[in-house]
Amino acid sequence: MTDYVDRKHPWLKLVAVAATCLLMVTACGGGTTSGSPAASTGGGESSAASAPAGSAAGATGTVTVGMVGNPQMKELEQLKGEFESTHPGIKLNILVLPENEIRSKVTTDVSTGAATFDAVTIGMFEVPLFAKQGWIDDLGTTLDADPAYDSADFFKSVRDGLSYNGKLYAAPFYGESSTLFYRKDLLQAAGVTMPDKPTWDDVVAAAKKANNPSANVAGICLRGLPGWGEMGAPLGTVINTFGGRWYDAGWNAQLTSPQTSDAIKFYVDTVKSYGEPGAVQSGFTECETLMAQGKAAMWYDASSAADFLFDPKQNTAADKMGIAYAPTKVKSPSGWLWAWAFAIESTSKNKAAATEFVKWATSKDYATLVNQKTGGWGGVPSGARKSLYDVAGYKDYAKAFGPIVVDSLNTVDPLHATNYPDTPYTGIQFVQIQEFQDLGTKCTQEFAAAISGSEATTDAINKCQQLAEDVATSGGYK
Repeated sequence: MTDYVDRKHPWLKLVAVAATCLLMVTACGGGTTSGSPAASTGGGESSAASAPAGSAAGATGTVTVGMVGNPQMKELEQLKGEFESTHPGIKLNILVLPENEIRSKVTTDVSTGAATFDAVTIGMFEVPLFAKQGWIDDLGTTLDADPAYDSADFFKSVRDGLSYNGKLYAAPFYGESSTLFYRKDLLQAAGVTMPDKPTWDDVVAAAKKANNPSANVAGICLRGLPGWGEMGAPLGTVINTFGGRWYDAGWNAQLTSPQTSDAIKFYVDTVKSYGEPGAVQSGFTECETLMAQGKAAMWYDASSAADFLFDPKQNTAADKMGIAYAPTKVKSPSGWLWAWAFAIESTSKNKAAATEFVKWATSKDYATLVNQKTGGWGGVPSGARKSLYDVAGYKDYAKAFGPIVVDSLNTVDPLHATNYPDTPYTGIQFVQIQEFQDLGTKCTQEFAAAISGSEATTDAINKCQQLAEDVATSGGYK
């Protein structure tokens, strides 16, 4: 297995910060809940050092789950009664929060051993870092032993990204690369034909032609919302494909290098010239809405959005949607890799019951259940299991986007995200060191200021360069 690991620095600083955050946790707020998470979930196993659950037959207790507030997770929340009816000894207590908030809460919870949650959604960034610290349990030993579960069905890139030292530590709920979505009607009206494998030059030329502010149509929607996992995700891939990177082999910051600075300026200028109004408040959800409403001609973002955009039950403009591979410049492929996956906290007191929930939510049968209960395939978590794309109903539903999504997931390579073989970190849309959560967020705050016009882009880049240098020095990477 390929493992994406924090190569040097321990999590000592994060633990200190997390402990402080825990005292402030009541101020986080927001989200949709099904009951409030309790500090003690009761029942089951009680020791943080206890082995991960094996056979979960007859497991009982309350499983508290912390989930990111994306559409697929909200669908799961609506179906929790289905799980409880087939697992009568287990109750689910679900907390759903926006991306930035759930990341903060989960990091605080695992790093302090608070055991607020039993199962949590995390991704490629957190898995190897959390596993290295012993904060989450090895799930692969249990899942691989169940032939009915068929863990070999996961996309290799997704499984590898959720592994540490060859062991699977989180079961993928859905996976994604990144792709370019476009409105066929708006591009046709602008006289643009989008190739399957566009360059960023193709995209910006199309954005210029399709941009029509007087009709409330942006040429393209790109995330401008600050956050290492918000604006930082698409921007990170642009940096890579322009031939840039965050650090060189000696952990010298490279934000002011010609390649990286050109990529950042390109991103900022594209959003300012042809992007959506109020871009610094626009993240995944906002851009998705603009696409569906016909207020953006293109959108570069997570491939998982295809399940909404191409679903006529959810999007009345589904027949007007088109998809292309992630745009490139000098580095190809350029798509990112991510999966929202369920991990079990090592301090959970209900590991057996939590394992049953994880197996249910990430099983082959779950996709069929969603389809049966909702009457469509749009709420089905995709991009995790290869077999989904061979299911007759889903294959037909996904015929417009499935081949590009599958190929993107099969070719993505986080170990070679840049053009430089000596790049000292792994990850595509992030640098896999614990400090990147703070670094990426602070840098995107500067870039958001450049998008809004309150700061010169060059000044924002220079500030980010210094922040990155400080991390390399204080973190002991140099």
